[in-house]
Amino acid sequence: MPHKKRIALCLLLFQFLITTYSENYQKQNVSVLPFSGWKGQNADGFQSALTNKIIHRIINSQRFNVIDRVNLERIIEEQNLQLSGVIDEDTVVQVGRLAGVQRCIIGNFTGNSVEYYPAKKNDQGEIIRPSYYESNVSATIRMLSVESGYYDKSVETDARERGENADAAFSKALDKLAESVVTEFESQFPIQTVIKQIDHSTVTIARGKDSGVKIGMTFIIYRFQPLPNEIFDEIVINDDIPENGVMKITSIDAQTAKGRLFGDFSEVAVGNLVRETLRPIKIEANILEKSFGGITVNAGADLGLTKGATFKVMKRQKDLTDPETGEVHTNRFKPVGTVMITEVHQTFSRGRIAKGRYFIRRGMKLEQTTPFYGWLGLTISYGMFSLKSETNRKQEYFKVDKWNSTITPVSYTERDSLVNRGYGHTIISMDYSNKDNLPLTGFLIQASAYLRKPISQISIGADFNYYNLGEESDLTSLGVDLKLSKHVGILPEILFLSPIIGFGFGHCQQKISSDIVQLLSEGNDDNVTAQSYHFIVGLDTKLKLGKLVAWANASYKTLSFTNWKYQVDSGTRSDDGKILTEDKSIDNKYVVYPSIKIPYAVTIGIAGEFDIHFLN
Repeated sequence: MPHKKRIALCLLLFQFLITTYSENYQKQNVSVLPFSGWKGQNADGFQSALTNKIIHRIINSQRFNVIDRVNLERIIEEQNLQLSGVIDEDTVVQVGRLAGVQRCIIGNFTGNSVEYYPAKKNDQGEIIRPSYYESNVSATIRMLSVESGYYDKSVETDARERGENADAAFSKALDKLAESVVTEFESQFPIQTVIKQIDHSTVTIARGKDSGVKIGMTFIIYRFQPLPNEIFDEIVINDDIPENGVMKITSIDAQTAKGRLFGDFSEVAVGNLVRETLRPIKIEANILEKSFGGITVNAGADLGLTKGATFKVMKRQKDLTDPETGEVHTNRFKPVGTVMITEVHQTFSRGRIAKGRYFIRRGMKLEQTTPFYGWLGLTISYGMFSLKSETNRKQEYFKVDKWNSTITPVSYTERDSLVNRGYGHTIISMDYSNKDNLPLTGFLIQASAYLRKPISQISIGADFNYYNLGEESDLTSLGVDLKLSKHVGILPEILFLSPIIGFGFGHCQQKISSDIVQLLSEGNDDNVTAQSYHFIVGLDTKLKLGKLVAWANASYKTLSFTNWKYQVDSGTRSDDGKILTEDKSIDNKYVVYPSIKIPYAVTIGIAGEFDIHFLN
């Protein structure tokens, strides 16, 4: 047969299939009865408004034939029936059967209100939020089957909207209510049709724009082929009919539509029944190309894929097969990695591998999963730090004036003449001669938490530090560091170097053995404290083994405690009557260790890293 004749024959066959299949569905004849129950002014107007808005949306959906009140009244006149009271719930079945109506929407308002909110102004009298009206409308909607005389569905819905006046607010609320009603109505009658043609991953179905198919709709494909004379919309799909695949509509014509298949569609065939679904569908795809850190997949914007989508990479395992019959009971897959989409095109996308780059291969299956935001790391570590300090070994006598918070050195010969002379003056001795120098190094215990992003490999974290300053029991020091780091893969996903920058806060406390602070603070304090805000630079080395991470850190800090203070009564009280205190500085010559610096630290530790997934 000549080539041109073959093409002509194929076109004629395709046209025959279109004509044949287009006769296998019937649009439902529906009618929307006028709503009732509006309370307040202009009830007829608002009731008619919602009725008309619903009718308008049903007509635009192109799924149904709408028989409105005018047509019903015409039929009533033709049948010589009385107009009075005919269009109500009691007689709608009779009239609907005469008019050929199959479903009726009957609604009743259960509440309607509006509230005025005046404009908000700032202290200068400028309007920062204009005035508005907010409406709240609720209704009960029932769907009546004319054939059975019973209600198929009953739902309660409400809408809340704002407007510049009451009518505008109500109109917007009615728009929202109408949209909700029509969406619920459409969900009761999903589009059903069959596959007419398959071209690789593109399929053509036997319904199009004229019957309500729209770009972006999702259809489930079933392993079922209707008989030539069956009405597709009347076929009941039960649990016994297995799903065969999933498709998403990408283009439409008047009587046909095309869509992309995704997932495993190896058993999809011409003639399979397809049904519209509103349930969320997770996209499945296959890897077309794989580089060391990236992939290209056979799904794009036409399937609704967006930048940032996350996929599990699935490796096929040995199928579960009956040893006697050879029947395959299930296909088994094992997750081996995670990828994130970074670049979306019409029919394909590119992504970066977040996990599993050593196991992912070309051709592997991808399953969309919940968004992946990175890792949460919790660590515990131990280390050493260098310590630079000064020690005060003075042995002196002082006159303490607690009224003026002053300390005046006195000589040994002056001591006896000043004792107990003058109210508020006290002579004390300070003997630090037996104090030891602090060691050159100390021990550090650190607990940390961090968040690491999967693509940028940037992490932010916080360290909680306890500094052991040696055997000196009168000294304690704590600190909190906030750090930003960048993971650089020496052996990606396994071995990292991470340069670090950050800042922190340190607190150090030391007890003075003499009574200087007790006297000056009038018993409010017996310690002196110092704080330090400091900068940090450092370098981490991390070895990742599954969810465990072994790591080592070296860092430099400008951590220095030199400004010592104690607390005194401020002379004021809180609302609940408690005495409030305030900080007051003390001269470093009265402090045992006037200067303490912790510049360098080295730590080693272990961390647990946990994946962070959140639902959409």
